[in-house]
Amino acid sequence: MSNPPLPTTSPTPSTTSTPSAPLPTASVLPSPSGSLEPTTSASSPTPSEEPSPISSAEAGEPAWTNQAVALFPKATDDGTAQVHLGANFPINLTGQTASFEGKPWDQVTWKTPGRVGTGWLPASALTTSPPHGSASASLDALDLDLGTYLSKLGTRVGVEVLDLTRGVTYTYNADRAYLVASSMKVPIMLTFLTQLEAKGREPTTRELSLLTTMIENSNNDSASALFKAIRYEVGINAFMHQVGISGLTVSTRGTGWGWSVITPAAMVALLLRLHEGTVLNANHRALALKLMEHIEADQRVGVGDSSPAGATIALKDGWVSGPDDLMVMNSSGIVTLGKETYILAVYTVDDDTLNEGFTIVRHICKVIGVRLVGTA
Repeated sequence: MSNPPLPTTSPTPSTTSTPSAPLPTASVLPSPSGSLEPTTSASSPTPSEEPSPISSAEAGEPAWTNQAVALFPKATDDGTAQVHLGANFPINLTGQTASFEGKPWDQVTWKTPGRVGTGWLPASALTTSPPHGSASASLDALDLDLGTYLSKLGTRVGVEVLDLTRGVTYTYNADRAYLVASSMKVPIMLTFLTQLEAKGREPTTRELSLLTTMIENSNNDSASALFKAIRYEVGINAFMHQVGISGLTVSTRGTGWGWSVITPAAMVALLLRLHEGTVLNANHRALALKLMEHIEADQRVGVGDSSPAGATIALKDGWVSGPDDLMVMNSSGIVTLGKETYILAVYTVDDDTLNEGFTIVRHICKVIGVRLVGTA
């Protein structure tokens, strides 16, 4: 369907998850590097405290990265990196060592569900002490072609994938803030249900109807009513502080909830808490997941229609058009198939058309599903 005319009043996403608000200027969106260097995010692991660097060890000995690091074909940082790993990533030493500019380097092997390789990195980036946190890497560690694809898009795209089965987080611009559009309905829902729990009551028939139409049908009037009920940005800010997640900047009631911005890392962290049950009681958690698992067909773009066949998917999408005809699109969700579970958030900006945003998000979601689960 065509985009509705731009409003002259407070903009919010349309009832088909297409906010009619104009796109904010670039000053609203931070501009970190679009490189494949791993980023530290709200749901990404942190390296062990006081890591113990090593200079050499026996072949086959397990080790871990103690920082974000690039691996190279030779013991030199001249040339193209093979892969970018984050902190706490498990590797094995080959026993081969070298020196570059007077500093020791080690050859190591590494593996993800999508790739396996051997490369060189500075010995100072390694530790034999088991880390306290989980592993992280850039998305080129999961799929080389996907890494190249993202690099060409630069800061137009932000992605975070949390592979819960193996405890690895993959990132690309995951700490960059993007317009959240109709995906804002997830934190609105979680905030509302949390406030109900604090009052010791269940949603009324009308409130349940508002929650259902807001999530399943992406109804904006329902979202606006609940946004008001939770005291606008005050309620959501209190909720995000309570659950310990940063990275969501809520727009004020004067500019509309569709103008909020969020990092992919923050959305993954929020969905992780929902998945693990560390937010909401059992009944409300089941309600939230049920609503997100029953999104209407035309709102299931990206995570919903490009994840592995047969998977259970709790998701929410959002997109917005601006007066310059550029689009913003995002898709986030929890994907489970058998023993495999992963959470991902994909955000785009400056798409020439909505279909371009759909194509980008679908491609990313499909590749991730194939690599982590093995099916499209």
